Amino acid sequence: MHLTPLVKRLLILWATLWVLGFLTGGATGGLQRWFDLDPRGISSFDFLSLPGIFGYVLIHSQLSIFHLLVNGYMFALFAPEIERVFPGERFLRLLGKACLAGAASTLILYWLMPHTFDAPVIGGSGLVSAVFAASAALYPERLLNLLFLRLRLITFFLFLTGLDLLFFFGNLLGRADGVAHHVHLAGALVGWMAVGGFQRFDGPWRTWIEKANRRKAAKQQRQNQDLEAELDRILAKISRDGLPSLTAAERRFLEHRSKR
Repeated sequence: MHLTPLVKRLLILWATLWVLGFLTGGATGGLQRWFDLDPRGISSFDFLSLPGIFGYVLIHSQLSIFHLLVNGYMFALFAPEIERVFPGERFLRLLGKACLAGAASTLILYWLMPHTFDAPVIGGSGLVSAVFAASAALYPERLLNLLFLRLRLITFFLFLTGLDLLFFFGNLLGRADGVAHHVHLAGALVGWMAVGGFQRFDGPWRTWIEKANRRKAAKQQRQNQDLEAELDRILAKISRDGLPSLTAAERRFLEHRSKR
């Protein structure tokens, strides 16, 4: 387990904020009240709740260090390889998307079912799910040794994701268990899509993706043809009337094409 720079910094930040939160009030106050994702506060436009849209992934429950240790271990296990695939800002963007996806799912569920999904959310589980899903999509056949079991990475991922789905449906029925399973699922979807997970496995979605890619390619080809036609028209105008005859828009077009 060789930690990469951004992974190491995030793990240190998680540990530091947990210690500070523990020392400044534990679960009843401290940093948690400033960084938790509170759907009630955000929906009521409470200014102090806005940092929670991003800050909730930085803090963990002070009731038990187990929350931090599990997330930290899983992140240290899978995130370094994903940072090597998406170095620097690309890795931060991936984590940012997972963070926003978890926040968006929390707010949407609160607006749809305010009495069921009104609890504040904390923890970096969504980020862990994102790097876990990306690893499973990239290296599905990798073997994991889990005590007395040897499982493929994709099998382990699908098992845990299936449990999250099962418990999420239970949450929809009003059976709260204190875990934001929807945040796990949102993060997993972001990580899976970031590495083209749906394109790596056979299934009905492959046909949809291929059709979408063909439509995108055809659209791009039409745009390129239109641009080439416009370029030919402007060059013909220059040949016929000279450079001073160009309009400001035509000059900008030529400048943009020369940069490309």
